[in-house]
Amino acid sequence: MLFENQRPGIYSRYEIAGYYGGGKGGAALLLPCPTGEAPGVLRLESYHQGLEAFSGNLLALDCLRLLFGGGAGEVAVILAAGCLPGLEELGLLGGVRAVVSGFTLPDELSALRDFAEKSTREQRECIAFAGLGEPQAAIAAAPLLGSGRVVLCCPTVTLEEDRAHPLYGACALAAAVLGAHSPIHNFNGESFPALREAAILPEDAVQALLKAGVSVFEKIGGGVELIRAVTTEAGNLRSLNTVLIIDNVMSGIRGSLRQKLRGPGRATVEGVRDQVAVELAAKKDEGILASFAPPRCRPDKDDPGICVVELSFAPAHLLNQIHLTAHIRV
Repeated sequence: MLFENQRPGIYSRYEIAGYYGGGKGGAALLLPCPTGEAPGVLRLESYHQGLEAFSGNLLALDCLRLLFGGGAGEVAVILAAGCLPGLEELGLLGGVRAVVSGFTLPDELSALRDFAEKSTREQRECIAFAGLGEPQAAIAAAPLLGSGRVVLCCPTVTLEEDRAHPLYGACALAAAVLGAHSPIHNFNGESFPALREAAILPEDAVQALLKAGVSVFEKIGGGVELIRAVTTEAGNLRSLNTVLIIDNVMSGIRGSLRQKLRGPGRATVEGVRDQVAVELAAKKDEGILASFAPPRCRPDKDDPGICVVELSFAPAHLLNQIHLTAHIRV
């Protein structure tokens, strides 16, 4: 048997060789508890709900404004004495697709990565976001994390009120991911009107950050843009969109098959195979998948009440560069 879970349900695992629900998803904001305040968790459905609760915490209010303004439908704010206690509280919550953390020490970032990867293995796909204002610290941290589930943002960015913090970029990008209506929405070059300034970096620092797996913001004209949306993964999951596509496909197939188990009539191996094929074809028609192989389904050899489904697909790849070669005769 592939899984030891005895509950009826749809279970999946996947291997990457070589996220996403769509609009108004849930976020978690993990922040150090200010001196004099008690740790706790508060779930909010709007920015205005947070105004009274966090009236003396400008960082929390700024982050909430960015998250709700950019696309989050709900935000769970966790004020914690440390990263690990905060992640323990976060583990009790459901419906969180993006985690933005203000804990950025190396061991804290590693714990954040472990949490995001564990949640994904448990079929609660989420992506963790954090901000590091110092380029060299970000360049050093990204390869050590090495995960398609962690997005590091750099440098420090400024809001319209001239308040600056590296966490603002992480909140803005997390909100954009939650608010996007498709996993193939291209975040490269995305403009963020709520951000006013980005610390100026020399081009060699920008190149080093992108190569290391850091998402970099820069000042362009009258606004702030994201140069490229990347994760800290060094391989096939470097593009943030690839991770979002995988989450979108896997969660979508699980949702459609769940109806097979709960609906009227008897679910059959053939019916499951056909349903998965329909879902994959629909994703390809939407441009989310580049290709897919016909799914293979069979009863488990030890328990005929379990249907084993094997599927293979290639996510669509978004263009981020166009190279022109001109052959000119004069």
